[in-house]
Amino acid sequence: MSGFAADAAADAERAAADAGVRIDLLDSPAETSAAAEVLHAVWPNEAGKPMPAELMRAMAHADSYVAGVYVGDELVGAAAAFHVRPASLHSHITGVLSTVRGRSVGYALKMHQRAWALERGIGHILWTFDPLIRRNAHFNINKLGATAYEYLPDFYGPMTDAVNAGDQTDRLHIRWDLAAEHAGRGWLPEQDGAVVVATAADGGPVLTPAPPDAPRLLVELPADVEALRERDKALALRWRTAVREALLPAMSAGYTITGLASPGTYVLEHP
Repeated sequence: MSGFAADAAADAERAAADAGVRIDLLDSPAETSAAAEVLHAVWPNEAGKPMPAELMRAMAHADSYVAGVYVGDELVGAAAAFHVRPASLHSHITGVLSTVRGRSVGYALKMHQRAWALERGIGHILWTFDPLIRRNAHFNINKLGATAYEYLPDFYGPMTDAVNAGDQTDRLHIRWDLAAEHAGRGWLPEQDGAVVVATAADGGPVLTPAPPDAPRLLVELPADVEALRERDKALALRWRTAVREALLPAMSAGYTITGLASPGTYVLEHP
């Protein structure tokens, strides 16, 4: 193991210890079956499990990443990722039970995934997330240090699980450079720029055309879109549309999201 990979492994061990968990690779049918149940608890869906046990078993056998998080002997989280191109990994699913949220279990799991990848000469991890969810944006971009570089409208099409049902499945595609100086160490971006989406007095979005050649754009997010979807689906859809109309053309023109400014505003920068 290289010195850099060894340092990443040590970072992962510290993160797991701080979270009070143990993270193991999963392989057996019993282990992947338990992981499938955990992920189903995170994304309840009467139509089926979001990640079948037999698929995770096959992925593990093919030397893809399949891991579980334990508190004692209880499995409380799982993740699965597969190789997509030379030196890259696509993290398809990562979830932890609500009983352990707020204690950096997800962070420990991603640091374990980073160490696993670096040990195998993989330099980047890619994944997608809902651009409207502030806490995920903060975790992925500010805390882990990933960069969002592509906007994917209605990426999965209609979904029926309890988290995504009734909404369009827009996603941000992000890239985590595992060897970057700030990878896994957290940072905050510059907070000035041209405001493209802001919150109006009625709680809805105000969309303003981006100025030509602006070096930095700001796109505000709703405070809690998941609660908003329950309370006012029409208003949540207005936010979905406004953020899409701001991010899609900007990112198609070469802007990348480099951070989330406080309290919840994307910062986009042009190379």
